[in-house]
Amino acid sequence: MLDNFRNNMRGIATVIVVLIGGIFAFSGTGSLFLSGAAVETELVVNDEQVSALRIQQAIGVEKRRILSENDGLDPALVDDELIRPSVVQQMIGRKVIAQSAREQGMGISTKTVSELLIETPSFQTDGRFDQDVYQYAIRQQGYTSATFIEMVKEDLLIQQVVQGMIATNFVTQAELGALAGLTEQTRDYYYLTLPIAPIMSAVQLGEDQIEGYYQQNKSQYQTDDQVVIDYIELNAGLLTAGKSATPEQIKARFEQEAESVDTSVSRQAAHILLTDPSVEVVADIQTKLDAGEDFSALAKKYSEDVGSADTGGDLGYSSGDTFPESFETALAALEVGQVSSAVQTDSGTHFIKLLNTQVQSFDLAEESARIEQELLAEQVDNAMVEKLEMLKELSFNAETLAVVAADLDLTAQVSSPFSRAGGDGVAAYPAVIKAAFSSEVLDDNYASEVLDLGDDRYIVIKLNESISARQKELPEVRTEVENALRAVTAQQIIAQQGGDLLASVEGGETVEAVAKANDLDWQVALGVKRNDRTVNPEVLNLAFQLQMPAEKAVVEGFYARNGDYVVAALQQVIEGDVARLSKAEKASLMYATDSINGSRLVQAYQASLVAGAEIKQ
Repeated sequence: MLDNFRNNMRGIATVIVVLIGGIFAFSGTGSLFLSGAAVETELVVNDEQVSALRIQQAIGVEKRRILSENDGLDPALVDDELIRPSVVQQMIGRKVIAQSAREQGMGISTKTVSELLIETPSFQTDGRFDQDVYQYAIRQQGYTSATFIEMVKEDLLIQQVVQGMIATNFVTQAELGALAGLTEQTRDYYYLTLPIAPIMSAVQLGEDQIEGYYQQNKSQYQTDDQVVIDYIELNAGLLTAGKSATPEQIKARFEQEAESVDTSVSRQAAHILLTDPSVEVVADIQTKLDAGEDFSALAKKYSEDVGSADTGGDLGYSSGDTFPESFETALAALEVGQVSSAVQTDSGTHFIKLLNTQVQSFDLAEESARIEQELLAEQVDNAMVEKLEMLKELSFNAETLAVVAADLDLTAQVSSPFSRAGGDGVAAYPAVIKAAFSSEVLDDNYASEVLDLGDDRYIVIKLNESISARQKELPEVRTEVENALRAVTAQQIIAQQGGDLLASVEGGETVEAVAKANDLDWQVALGVKRNDRTVNPEVLNLAFQLQMPAEKAVVEGFYARNGDYVVAALQQVIEGDVARLSKAEKASLMYATDSINGSRLVQAYQASLVAGAEIKQ
């Protein structure tokens, strides 16, 4: 039983670490107090309610994922409302799978989750579980311990279902052969390249050409409609000045928390497990223990718990409810370093050693800095609520924002001009752009509603100046016009020359001969697979889109992304053969096929559950 428990923990520990990593990615707490999101229902899936807070937390995780996968992306461009629809759909998919699992009698115990949290590095200090770190982390995100554990349970339950479905999938030899025919297929092709850069450099433009092109394309050379806005920003950083927590307040909060702090002892246990021992074997081990022989060595030699034997029988920490009752009773009676006599459980006979104890201390001196920061944060939150409500009230129908800013002890600012494409600073936020060009702000000259920019940043805007679009004169855009005209002219030339080259190869000449006759570069690729990284990827992509050649090569011309013209001739296609794969290659291909089929199976199952669900948004 203990061995199974440990193996299950190891199998899902990575999921917990990823989950908790996502928890730390969530946004600040101020918004939780402003909207009542923790209790407001935003989604109902088969009578199960999902709070607005839970949706917002999921949006925060998705934003963090997008930013991590797109290095350098401006966070201002990752708008919550753009992400929300996909996050809601993901939430629906999660809920229906979890509900289906519960209906089938599946579940995750609280004890299992508790043990996993204790082993999670994000909640540890110096390699040990730190109750303060854990409580602070989840409180900062609006969780109680109970709601956090329930969320972890759901994630693990979904993971169980997904892994179970994937484990039932299999790959037939026919599937493997068909996939190998594609993935291991090789192609031979030749190609030449007509570069556009020399052609563009050689283009000579006359004044009449430039003027004529400008006149024909004047609509392309106009400024956009622009606005300049006045705005007031409210954020937590502006409210921290002058805030402090007195020693009396810190002590009062400490005493309040001390009433509910768990200061129970956690014990690190090791054991020697004998599933069905004879009396002689038990006596022999007892004798060796009494003689002072090393417990770790004896565990490696005798213990039948394969999960802990190699580590000297180490089982990790227990807060008193991890192991069977008789095991916990014996463990609690030991001093550090002491070994019990034989203890019976459903798993067998145990010799138990207490390796270490850990008591969660709660001391005023140690907790003061944390409590002070929390009290300051609460003061800022309270001030934010008050200021935000006042900002909403005072800015409504305000003639100028300068007066509103003065009343709130904030600063009215002026933006640089920006168009519907956005600009710098606050003008980079989609919500600001949308509001600035709304009829209420642009036409009626009203102040906007208070806009939530995320991360406890709020802004209200009002039109300062509207700048109408105008036609740019030729001297302003001469360089742009010349570059555009040169590119158009070069494109016409390369189209003609490229067409002639293509016709020559289609007429029977080899790529090599045509390239040499026109002093162009040419290349040959033999036995190339579709995932080959050593060849030109654009030509490779084309080569694997062409039909198989019959009596003669298949010839095609195309423009590369940089404007060059390429003529390619596919000479030969050789189908892949699974029989030619090594054992490792075949296993890798089977794994990939199994993963694809498993993913499709899970997606189809989820889609069927969603289709039959009652969903209210």
